[in-house]
Amino acid sequence: MRQIILSLLFVCCFFSCNYTLFSQSSFGLQVGLATPSEKLNQIYNEDLLKVQNALGVLLREGPNTGYIVNAKLRFELDEKVWFNGGAGIARFPQSVIPIVNQIDNKDTLAIMTSIQNIIPLSAGLHYQFNRGLVSLYFMGDMTYNYMMNSVDVKYNKQTFPLPPKNETISRIGIGFGAGLDFHIPIFTGNLEAKYNIVNFIGRDPIEAEKSYFTLTLGIYFGETQSAIRPKASPSTEQ
Repeated sequence: MRQIILSLLFVCCFFSCNYTLFSQSSFGLQVGLATPSEKLNQIYNEDLLKVQNALGVLLREGPNTGYIVNAKLRFELDEKVWFNGGAGIARFPQSVIPIVNQIDNKDTLAIMTSIQNIIPLSAGLHYQFNRGLVSLYFMGDMTYNYMMNSVDVKYNKQTFPLPPKNETISRIGIGFGAGLDFHIPIFTGNLEAKYNIVNFIGRDPIEAEKSYFTLTLGIYFGETQSAIRPKASPSTEQ
């Protein structure tokens, strides 16, 4: 938690100190659905566990759809290229995972429940195709992800104690997607679809790729498209 707070403070200080550089900038909030991959709740990186003299199989299914909330900042780098950064939280609902004896799958050794939370800190670019009431953009970013696993286990047999997995790990990820901005006086509405790979860099050798897809609605205040800069005529340049 201390790492998360320090990272957020660094991001806030960076943007506050450089605010004068971001004359074409905006701040926004996004809220939406997060659909996880089947491997996102694979806590132990495998579904066959050996504890003492017993082998247990995790009858695991992928987690259900969760939600995501993002705080975003944009500022213009070029007429069509914008920086896009921010922080958020993706939360996925509780998964119930029976652990059965490998020899006899009717022998339930334990019931594990897990909840996954991901806090992504992102920085990237998006390319805006057009100006107007509705504008289309493609985007890509890199993320520093804090992956928090909360695990609770109810044992049917004390001979099968699971190793603890209430922990926070960090991974570097990537994301790419597309969106539409709806430019309305006072604010800009936003619809964005994005695919996020959470552990693209830094995962363990046996760790599966973990990802989720987001579909969000947002609202931005400030400048969200390049100001129209009419080309100067030859007579004006003289």
